[in-house]
Amino acid sequence: MTSLGSVVGLSRFPVKSMRGEDRDRLDLDAGGVVGDRLWALRHADGKLGSGKNSRRFRKAPWLIDCAAAYDDTADTVSVQLPDGARVTPGDPRLAELCGPGAELVREEPDAQPPGHQDQAPVSLVGTASLRALGRLLGGDVPADIRRFRKNIVVDTAGDEPWAEEGWIGRELRIGGALLRITERVPRCVMTTLPQPGLPADGRVLKTLADTRDLCFGVYAEVVAPGAIALGDQVTGP
Repeated sequence: MTSLGSVVGLSRFPVKSMRGEDRDRLDLDAGGVVGDRLWALRHADGKLGSGKNSRRFRKAPWLIDCAAAYDDTADTVSVQLPDGARVTPGDPRLAELCGPGAELVREEPDAQPPGHQDQAPVSLVGTASLRALGRLLGGDVPADIRRFRKNIVVDTAGDEPWAEEGWIGRELRIGGALLRITERVPRCVMTTLPQPGLPADGRVLKTLADTRDLCFGVYAEVVAPGAIALGDQVTGP
């Protein structure tokens, strides 16, 4: 097995399209990162709040103004609203913000993948790719990872941009988990939206469209569950 890099960032997002939590460790089961996108905002028509419109999703870019987190046991989710108030599922202030009938819903226990996910259960990007995108955007600092909402950030060996795209079809050992890299991640308007400490930047999506076929990072599926921690090595054939 060859060393491909090491884990330098881990995140999970309790509610789809809201800001999430940076973690020192993630547990992965057959469905992906435990607790990731487990909840979603459901509108009265049954569509889920997302960064894009589709058969399942309704575009709701303002969701990025909210931040979601679990309690210490990961049993209860809460949402910090743009005004700083923190609410839990069932709080009427959610409907006031999101429209009549809107509510936070938990993914059904027997939901088939991808459930609340867009296309796949785990996402990953390399630090060299963040630096390369930063240069394409005309700067000397890496593109901000917060725009891309990845579960795993890898400090890629050899500092080769887009190295993770070369892993598609391969099975990689990361900590105690085995992942299969499946495809590139197509990006949407969520990458351009402002967040606390991060201004709006329409150049991101245009640059990705012009140079990377609108893709950034890769998706993965879980072959063997396990835990991943900061500092874990990424190895593969």
